[in-house]
Amino acid sequence: MRENIVKIERICGLKPFDQELIEIGSDPNFVFENDPLFTAIRLFDAEANIINVNSWIECAHYVNGGWSQSNFQTSGDIVFLSITLVLFASYLIFRFNKKNKYHEA
Repeated sequence: MRENIVKIERICGLKPFDQELIEIGSDPNFVFENDPLFTAIRLFDAEANIINVNSWIECAHYVNGGWSQSNFQTSGDIVFLSITLVLFASYLIFRFNKKNKYHEA
């Protein structure tokens, strides 16, 4: 978690002086305590799931797990579709220009 501290502090804010960076892992019995002084932050994962975090350590835990404030995710399907559309549009423009040059001559 310490290697991601810059990213964590950019999203979650500066680490509180009295807060320890603990490694929670995937402990199903761990319960995050609500911090009334922490402004809730909405985070998104790669599958566009949403979670609202209510403490700095909870935010740090999720950011360290790959969650972020951005809900824009680029999937391979969108990239493939974009490339296909650009190639098709280029083909149509080329063909239209070639046809117009043939009729002008």
